Amino acid sequence: MRIDDLRLFLSVVELGNFAAVAHSLDVPRAQVSRRIGDLEHALGCKLFTRTTRKLTLTPAGTDYFMQLQEIIPRLETLNQSIKNQSSAPTGSVKLGLIGDADILAHDLLVNFLDKYPLITLETHVSNLGYHDIMNYGLDACVHIGEMKESSFVARPLTTVSRKLYASPAYVAAHGMPQQLDDLHQHALLIHRLASGELEDCWNFNTGPLKVSSRLISNSSHYIRYAVLKGAGISLLPELSVKAQVASGELLEILPTHKVYLDDAWLVYPSRKGMTHAARLLIESLLAESALLLG
Repeated sequence: MRIDDLRLFLSVVELGNFAAVAHSLDVPRAQVSRRIGDLEHALGCKLFTRTTRKLTLTPAGTDYFMQLQEIIPRLETLNQSIKNQSSAPTGSVKLGLIGDADILAHDLLVNFLDKYPLITLETHVSNLGYHDIMNYGLDACVHIGEMKESSFVARPLTTVSRKLYASPAYVAAHGMPQQLDDLHQHALLIHRLASGELEDCWNFNTGPLKVSSRLISNSSHYIRYAVLKGAGISLLPELSVKAQVASGELLEILPTHKVYLDDAWLVYPSRKGMTHAARLLIESLLAESALLLG
């Protein structure tokens, strides 16, 4: 039996079914089922009880799972240690990005790839944030916004400032707001958070402002695009629109008000069993975040 088949068994237990594992690995479901069947045949016992609705570990499967959770990480660490003695780090890493995290993390990721030319990096942009770590087999996720309590490790990267912006065409047609209350007379674009909550309370330094909108999106990219096209006013991360402000494509609205801050987090499962490439990415992001994003 191969170590990849043992990892596959662990993934099936963690994700709960063959379909989820097949989706995360981008392979046919039948291939996952066949490999688990081959593993059971090699062991001479059933690891799962199969029904049309779910998979359940047998007593032997439960014991095997508990043992492999200890054995596989040690074996992977040993294998990677041997590889590192004779060559530059290799491997692949899957990193999840939510909202505007792709823009905020770009410089960090480029530096990482420059430092480790033999490591392949795949990014996965999602509105579900760190929940996709398990759904898509991600090694880590850069998450912006509130961190709900979870079983993942969450390390702060930086704070992300957001301000109000509109296009020159919108301001020319509708006027420039002079105070926060004037925003109620304007078209506002509101973001629906990954948690499903509507971000309809904007927390400025002067206090919260309850807002409403006829244009709501769970895509921060779409909101930024709509603001650029003159659809209205919205809160956008400063870094994500820096170039558009410099070129005159966007105007800052009510610039005397202090910014609203979001926390940016690096979220990942326990480092136990983590690949060497994933470990290097996490260490790199944590080490450089203060310099590039602070």
